[in-house]
Amino acid sequence: MTNLADLKKGERATILGFSTEDIPAKFLELGIVPGEDIEFRCSAPFNGPICISLCKTSCVLALGKSEASAVLVKKEK
Repeated sequence: MTNLADLKKGERATILGFSTEDIPAKFLELGIVPGEDIEFRCSAPFNGPICISLCKTSCVLALGKSEASAVLVKKEK
């Protein structure tokens, strides 16, 4: 188990949950929920936001690194 911010470009993972009880409502509204498969697309330079895609809908989302660190994932092999 790792967090979303630790993934590398092109890696796929399944969201397991969150490292905090204070889950931003934004996550749920965007579809970042346990069981969702995601793919890490890219990372902005200078510790900027990361981009992920939700595999079911092909939506691309940008999240700050601190937000992404709160999302626990299991990498696909």
